Amino acid sequence: MLVPDKHLNIQLSVFNIAAQIIKMLKERGILTFDELLSILINITDNEGVKEVFIQSLSFLFILNKIDYLKDIDSIVLIDEIK
Repeated sequence: MLVPDKHLNIQLSVFNIAAQIIKMLKERGILTFDELLSILINITDNEGVKEVFIQSLSFLFILNKIDYLKDIDSIVLIDEIK
C-alpha cells in the first residue's frame, strides 16, 4: 500500500519516480531497463531510487501506462490515443 508518513522523501516517492519515468519515455521513446534506471539515478542524484524503481514500474504497468518489450528488454510508453 502507498501510505506516506512524515519521514517520506518526496523525491524518492513512487509517484515522483513514476512521473519521471513517464517524462523520460515521452522524451526518448523506448528505453532499456538499465538505461532508464541510470537516467533516474542521475536525475535524482540518489542511489535510493533503486529501492522504488520496480514499484514505480509496477504502478505504471498496472495503470496501463507502460509496456515491457521482453524481446529487447525495453520499456515503452503506451499511447493515450490508439
